[in-house]
Amino acid sequence: MDIKRRRALVGAIKGLGALAVLTPGLAMANYPERPIQLIVPFPPGGPSDNYARILASALQQELGQTVIVVNKPGVSGALGIQYVARSKPDGYTFGLAGMGATVFLPLLTSKVLFDTDKDLTFIGDVVATPNVFIIGNHVKVNDIADLIAKAKEKPGAFSYASTGVGSTSHVLTSLFEQSAHVKLLHVPYKGAAPALQELMSGLVDIFIGDAAGILPMVKAGKARALFTVDKDRMEWLPDLPSAPEVGLPDVYLSGEYGLVGPAGLSDGVQKSMHSALAKALSSQTVSEKFGQQFGKPVMGSGADYKNMLDAESKRWTKVVKSANITLD
Repeated sequence: MDIKRRRALVGAIKGLGALAVLTPGLAMANYPERPIQLIVPFPPGGPSDNYARILASALQQELGQTVIVVNKPGVSGALGIQYVARSKPDGYTFGLAGMGATVFLPLLTSKVLFDTDKDLTFIGDVVATPNVFIIGNHVKVNDIADLIAKAKEKPGAFSYASTGVGSTSHVLTSLFEQSAHVKLLHVPYKGAAPALQELMSGLVDIFIGDAAGILPMVKAGKARALFTVDKDRMEWLPDLPSAPEVGLPDVYLSGEYGLVGPAGLSDGVQKSMHSALAKALSSQTVSEKFGQQFGKPVMGSGADYKNMLDAESKRWTKVVKSANITLD
């Protein structure tokens, strides 16, 4: 090969390299080339785990590559997301993040395991599930208005279970107390299962939790639902009034999960994953399977998801400070 042709070839190779840098999507044309990990920061069998497995199956079809669900529970979901944040930003580790780890925990302790703003890349929303206010069958009230009236007459007479100090159920019930101007007795448990068991046994009166864990109990007659802790009624229990309908317009929280990766993901990976996510969430099969777990697909960009988390963080900062909730 003569010198001119050699120089031309070297120049062409350099040009392709520069083009790949300038257009990350081109550089990721073969992505993904190996299995992807989807980290679930909770134990197997719960709502988030079920959502993740539905999503993994759909993403696998869109990406043409295996998506493996890996459970890494602990610290209200923060341990698994910390693992994602510390992973190599090569596009092969993502996490299904809940609001406990991304919104509530940073408000409750200075000992956070990761910085939501600096350590994560936000791919997009995935699914939302409503919360429900329930009481044990032993509680003799007609409706939420009756409960509030009796709670005002005797502060501390009604008890409520939570899944632990600083948990979503704790913070959400604190918001109810502030909005309804009542004082309840807090009884923290280590998880939803013991909390619900104690409620059914008549040892605690009230619990607020996600529909996936609560509605089967309600439909089986083991507890009573008083209202949907959301802005709208839910399709799975359409006769149950929403928070605004019972005079508590500020008492709402849609338990939303989103897809995140470590900071530093290339534009090409982000575009590929968001495209696959959007196609997966638009699938009728995914919508139906989410619905069986009392969840609805939520489609939005990574920026939409991050903006929602920022807005929720501002809203809940006031609640946490007023209730003096801390893990430090």
